[in-house]
Parts: sequence; C-alpha cells; structure tokens
Amino acid sequence: MNTPIKPYVRLAAVVILALTLIPFVEPAVARADEGNWLDAMVNAVVSARGDETTGEAARFEPYLTQLKVVRMALRKGDEAGTYAGMNRFMDMLETRAHGIPAIVADWLFDYCYLVTPAKYHDISRHHQKV
Repeated sequence: MNTPIKPYVRLAAVVILALTLIPFVEPAVARADEGNWLDAMVNAVVSARGDETTGEAARFEPYLTQLKVVRMALRKGDEAGTYAGMNRFMDMLETRAHGIPAIVADWLFDYCYLVTPAKYHDISRHHQKV
C-alpha cells in the first residue's frame, strides 16, 4: 500500500539533506560572479517547495517570481537592481511571506548568504542574526 509522504516529513528531509550539503557549498561561492549563485538560489527554493500536488508549492511561487526579477536585473548588468531585488527576496524570507515554514525561510536566508556575492545583498543583515 502506497501512503503519501506528508508535506512536513518531506520538508524535514529536504532541510536535513540541505544541511548536510552546506560544507560542499564553497565551490559555488568561488564561482559566484559567474551567475551560478542565482541558479543555486532558484534550485534551493524549488527543492524547498516540495510536491506541487499538496498545495504547499504555491506559497513559494512569489519567491521564484522575485528571483526572476533579480535574474532580469543581473542579465542587464544592473547591479543596483540586482542588489534591491535580492534584498527584497531576503525581506520576504525574514517575514516568512506567504506562510512558508520558519525553518525553511531561515535555511534559505542562510543559504542566500553563502552563495550570493556580497555586492548583491546587505551582508550586515546576516551578521545581526549571529
């Protein structure tokens, strides 16, 4: 008998997997200026949103939309727009906008600090949390 995995069990598994991969993030940081950092951030949000059939995924769509805004600014070479877009994304995470779980928002916020070049976000926000 196949029993569906509850969304929070799946979420816990994603968070645990992500936390075990943090030591391997350094190569992404080294290549941050190549734009891989934004792909890494998008992939993290996609992984966190989980199964689309549960309805939980809809909560993450505004986050993916915000990262599209960041990508457009980055492609144009608009550093100020990229900076503003990433900080808006981080504002959303800090306030748990659209009801995403706190553990996921915190993990994405910390991951953002690891992969995003300092010139594209306010790093002092991370130091305040320590």
